[in-house]
Amino acid sequence: MTKNKLDKERIRRFLKGEGTVEDDRYISKIFCDSSADNELEHLLKKQWYELTGDDTVTEKNLDHILYRIHYDINCSGIKSLTPVKSLIKWVARVAAILLLPMALYLGINYHDYSGPLGLTQTEIKAPIWTRTKFILPDSSVVHLNSNSSIRYKSNFITARSVELDGEAYFDVHTDRTRPFLVVANGLTIKALGTKFNIASYQDENNLEIVLEEGELLVNDTGFGRIVQMVPNELVTYNKEQDKFSSEYVETQAYTSWTKGKLVFRNDPIDVIARRLGRWYNIDVDIKGNNFNNVRLRATFIDENLEEVLYFLKLSLPIDYKIISGGISTDDNYSKKKVEITVY
Repeated sequence: MTKNKLDKERIRRFLKGEGTVEDDRYISKIFCDSSADNELEHLLKKQWYELTGDDTVTEKNLDHILYRIHYDINCSGIKSLTPVKSLIKWVARVAAILLLPMALYLGINYHDYSGPLGLTQTEIKAPIWTRTKFILPDSSVVHLNSNSSIRYKSNFITARSVELDGEAYFDVHTDRTRPFLVVANGLTIKALGTKFNIASYQDENNLEIVLEEGELLVNDTGFGRIVQMVPNELVTYNKEQDKFSSEYVETQAYTSWTKGKLVFRNDPIDVIARRLGRWYNIDVDIKGNNFNNVRLRATFIDENLEEVLYFLKLSLPIDYKIISGGISTDDNYSKKKVEITVY
């Protein structure tokens, strides 16, 4: 790939949505080849100017271009965020011109900005409806869930520390001399070489940490409490009660989102509701009694919300109602909402 010129006609067909299966395979390779970045950027700019005529805003529809770039930037062959950094920044400028939300088109939002002590801060976001995987400078692998972000400083190699907002799965590169730290909602999670999942959303009362492999130390920096975790353990921190609890779980139920699966393993209805809310970006309200007696064991792959709710109704003593969201008359936006009634 690196020694051959790009097949521009094949790329043009792909960007216009007219590509064949072979075109798709070819594109998935070149977008994951860092040596092709400059030529790809040049070709995409040319496509942009062909559609607009100049660099002013027009009525031309570039959705197909941005969607295709999204597809390829997130292809499984990408081994690092760095090779596509310049391309992502260029696409960000295009999206800004079009006034289109980046969340609809890019699986990664990548930002550098100056922080304290002159250190560069890097922020990586997975907007709503997207999940992404990338590699940190120390070779640790991170899966970032929808509506989540992490930040780290330019001295990361010597001080391995990230700040998390949302949910992420970490496969930490082993380095006994430099611990790996995750800061989330006032907690510091310390690892040396391990695999674990953290769900720490600002609008949720519970912070969940699940350890799949290795060992973790959870430190409440405000009060000096330390919780030592072992594999297959779930530690939940209740922010409102300022209280820790722990139990042993099937970790697959908490990490399967990295493989595009929504898994429940004898989970109660409140856990089901919380995961449905994250997965489909909806608000979920539960009504009724006997919540603890309603539990589900199931795996969903590629099912839409309506299909999952219909299955729940067949399997559990519940009913549901879907309330559409959108823009109200006073210009306020509301999410789609699901009301689940337990009988």
